[in-house]
Amino acid sequence: MKTRCYLLLVSAACVPWAAWADAGPPDAGALWVNLGGFSSHVNRDKDYNENNVGMGVEYRLQPDVALMAGAFNNSIRQTTTYAAVSWQPLSLGGWKLGAALGVMNGYPGIAHGGAFLAALPMASYEGTRFGMNLGLIPSINNKVDGAFVIQLKFRMR
Repeated sequence: MKTRCYLLLVSAACVPWAAWADAGPPDAGALWVNLGGFSSHVNRDKDYNENNVGMGVEYRLQPDVALMAGAFNNSIRQTTTYAAVSWQPLSLGGWKLGAALGVMNGYPGIAHGGAFLAALPMASYEGTRFGMNLGLIPSINNKVDGAFVIQLKFRMR
């Protein structure tokens, strides 16, 4: 419960923070860095790690397409590495809406911890210097417990 409240507080604080950061149309060639993120899981009975520290980069190829890669300490306290493409063709105010599709690993219950394809709905807000990605991990049978994910990012160029 404590982590969920913290996540909601961080999310609520980040919206005006990102807006203050002078949102504009996403620039092709923008390079972003993140330090992992935070998650809040649907299944509150399990002792998930919801402070998913790590390091990632995101490079915007076009206003609606970006390449993403990185590593983080996942919810079951294993290292996950990922590489993905995000496609966000829709916009709502300063938010870009779409999905990310990629390859990740580090979950023993899926592909024995090896690489597998993953897709998730994603919303992004990008200012001049700061931004955030919000993701929704869907629950899948007995293999994946759904979660809401927030990732803060900092523009390098």
